[in-house]
Amino acid sequence: MMDISIIIVTYNSEEDIKRCLDSLLGEDATKNEIIIVDNASKDKTKEILKQYNNKIKVVYNKKNLGYAEGNNIGFENSRGKYIFLLNPDTKVLQGGLKKMFDFMEKSKGVIIIGPLLLNPDRTIQSSLRRFPDFRILFFELTGLSRIFASSKIFNRWRMPDFDYKEVKDVEQPMAAALFLRKSFFKDEFMDKRFSMFFNDVDLCIRVKKKGGRIVFFPEASVIHTRGKSTAKVKEKMIPLHTKGLLRFFVKQRNSFSDRFLFILFLPWIMLNTILRVLLLRFFSKDF
Repeated sequence: MMDISIIIVTYNSEEDIKRCLDSLLGEDATKNEIIIVDNASKDKTKEILKQYNNKIKVVYNKKNLGYAEGNNIGFENSRGKYIFLLNPDTKVLQGGLKKMFDFMEKSKGVIIIGPLLLNPDRTIQSSLRRFPDFRILFFELTGLSRIFASSKIFNRWRMPDFDYKEVKDVEQPMAAALFLRKSFFKDEFMDKRFSMFFNDVDLCIRVKKKGGRIVFFPEASVIHTRGKSTAKVKEKMIPLHTKGLLRFFVKQRNSFSDRFLFILFLPWIMLNTILRVLLLRFFSKDF
């Protein structure tokens, strides 16, 4: 059995994937396999992947199946004891895989590890979130979370008071880099209905509901570039983000009071989505 199956879902990732793969192939302290699931890239991603023919396993999808289903395909093709989900716009710093593997081996109740994410300039990236509830949603829709960005109350979703130097149990690390215990996910891995957004939130809340631990582990570091998309791509992402948000609240916030609040919030959420698209369209330099 392999120690770690590293799963990377690519879509038009020509700018990033070589750097990501080179950082992984330099890691030889554990027995790893690298599985790339390409969602029908239209750029030079496929040509770059062919340069690594004997070093990686590649699944080429005929169409873009989304991030969640791409990871499910990678999961089905994996042989490792652990799964490491990784975005193509990342670079794993030397020794990180071994540190996460060793921590998991001695921490049987831990199901997910979130490593420290760094910006390209090596500053710490805000990569942890609390699970969304209606109070958090209210602060997001009103903009109070942005106005009072350092507030533990108004911006509690983004956890501005968190100490990123401390190994600690958390609710939801960002899925740009997640290290998981494979045996825990025999019944279901990612819910493919969350094609692009909130699949990581849904995954983490399911782990918590089953009694699993999720730990932030800053002893392993990953550089995450993030946010290179153009405004036109961002415009398409806004409705997808809203779709994921709505699906999450329908699936995971389903008490009677939650359903009542959902009905009250729904028109507000839709209006907010429309306004964000219009603002991006009319005030972006790309249009």
